[in-house]
Amino acid sequence: MTKDPLVITRHADVRAVLSDPRFEVPAVAPATDGTHGMAWLRGAVSRFSNGAEHARRRSHAVGLLSAIDVATLRGDAFDLASAELASPEPSTPSGSSGPEVVDVMARLARRVPVRVLATHLGVTPERREDAVGAVITMAAAYHPRPDPAPPAPESEEQADRAVAVLADLLGCPDLERLAAVAALLIQACDATAGLIGNALNLLTRLPHAAIADRPAEAILLETLRHDPPVRLTRRVAVSDTTAGGVAVPVGTVVVLDLATANRDPGVFHDPHRFDPDRRDGSEDGCPHLGFGAGVRPCPGDAAAVALAAGVVDAAAGWMLVKSEIHYEPSANLRVPARLDLRRPDSGKNQLTDLHDQV
Repeated sequence: MTKDPLVITRHADVRAVLSDPRFEVPAVAPATDGTHGMAWLRGAVSRFSNGAEHARRRSHAVGLLSAIDVATLRGDAFDLASAELASPEPSTPSGSSGPEVVDVMARLARRVPVRVLATHLGVTPERREDAVGAVITMAAAYHPRPDPAPPAPESEEQADRAVAVLADLLGCPDLERLAAVAALLIQACDATAGLIGNALNLLTRLPHAAIADRPAEAILLETLRHDPPVRLTRRVAVSDTTAGGVAVPVGTVVVLDLATANRDPGVFHDPHRFDPDRRDGSEDGCPHLGFGAGVRPCPGDAAAVALAAGVVDAAAGWMLVKSEIHYEPSANLRVPARLDLRRPDSGKNQLTDLHDQV
């Protein structure tokens, strides 16, 4: 009988596990059938590998990102998001002004970060929309399915084709570069979309005094603590050890509840309040666990914040249309399924007295 996973919720305990090499990610074995579809990609990225293999793959991704100026990413994301907000919906008559209401998730949250990052990673500007479609398809199939789950051949075949599309868009690079670029773009898709959506959802509910003159980066930093897009991550004990004061036998799956740890009252004052001016956090200055910590922090944290900040700045001042937000079904991601914002000059905001919800 498979033992239930151990769930860790305290901030210090989560950080301890993330910093302990005796805990590794559930690995995906390299594909051996000679094809280069989704199964190959899972077995070739740093996300699902450990040890020296992970370090080598991660260094490749870091090298790709180090060649990109994050200020340029931010500016490009702002320009592209601003253009989207000024453009009419595809179904509106020619010559119309920008839309009165925009679904941020459909128009901006995924498309803008992926389009911008793809062009900096080798996709030509005229083909970047093709990259968006391929990356969205790959992201939906990226995480390994649980062993008892039945196969999903249609989605897997679509993802296989998407990997081939991305390879073509990049000019058929060597496989290590293809895997690194694909991993970075997939991470810029769902997780960054969740960060943008969650930040704008919070931002539009705050009184003006709470956000006046606060840079988008401050809003995003607190969103990563208060309402992070990545809620959980998992590790497996590779030797007998302890976690959170509990004995952990080798082979035990440990679920790290990042969202709960980010509201640990032992670390954060008034932890359920959204405060972009927050200065508390752990002793070493890491105020949230949204990008991981320890031995394998996210290599794209600066790029993700830059891309999200450009989009959030472009949408600043737009108003929330409906207070109730539905989220995409996911075990570990919190991504709004839809987030409608109204143009600032298109009428009175329909929301009233929502500040106590933040």
